[in-house]
Amino acid sequence: MYSGFVIAVGTAVLLTMAIFIVMFVAYYQQKQAKQQLALKEMQERHRRELMAATFLGQEEERKRLAADLHDGIGTMLSVTKMSLNQVERHLNGNNQRSSLQVQKTRSMIDETMTNVRRISRDLVPTTLDRFGLLPALEELADRASEGGMDVQIDSPSDLRDLSQNISLTLYRISQELINNVIRHARATAVTIQVYCLHPDSADGEVRLSVQDNGVGFDFDVIMENKLGGLGLRNIESRLSVLNGHVTFDVAPGRGSNVHVQIRLRDAEIV
Repeated sequence: MYSGFVIAVGTAVLLTMAIFIVMFVAYYQQKQAKQQLALKEMQERHRRELMAATFLGQEEERKRLAADLHDGIGTMLSVTKMSLNQVERHLNGNNQRSSLQVQKTRSMIDETMTNVRRISRDLVPTTLDRFGLLPALEELADRASEGGMDVQIDSPSDLRDLSQNISLTLYRISQELINNVIRHARATAVTIQVYCLHPDSADGEVRLSVQDNGVGFDFDVIMENKLGGLGLRNIESRLSVLNGHVTFDVAPGRGSNVHVQIRLRDAEIV
């Protein structure tokens, strides 16, 4: 009778210890999982902050270069053109060959000044800062259409309330994709579609699509090329700062469709 009681008590003690050990292990594992999750979140937050600082630095460098082009080279070209006009007046039509050379040189200066202004606008989209995303995209489309490619903007939404971070990100992505189309796609038509979905709700987001009728490309092959895929990786990096996503619906032999989406709430946290 007594031995049976001792066995029962011992069994209960062992069972209690086993339950305690299981609970302790479960608690320890749960705590460790929380710590690992917190560490990953901290690392992700640090990575996003680092990427944001990198892109901010790039924009500041673009502004500096644009100012140097406009105030330095642009001014020098203007002064050179004025001096050339004075030389032409001194010639007074006495030397036809020299006059033709002056006219040719003036034409080269005018073309260079046009290129300097174009590069300055590409570096710093002043229209974006002054008027917002849609006018900036329309200006981008107009410049791209000068080469004979038809670029259309489709925007059924009011984009004036988008934050500066989102607007700049979408503009830079559009700029990168349009430049890729011009260089590689051999397309004749491009459509840039941008709109807000449920902007007043917690799940509101902005979506951007760039579609062309070009020759397409092999996404995996491009991404394996560290230099060739730099622009596409740059798009992904820009979006990661705002918790955005990009989908490349592409294949060789057909037009490309690139879709971007950014949740407004997540982006505003950055």
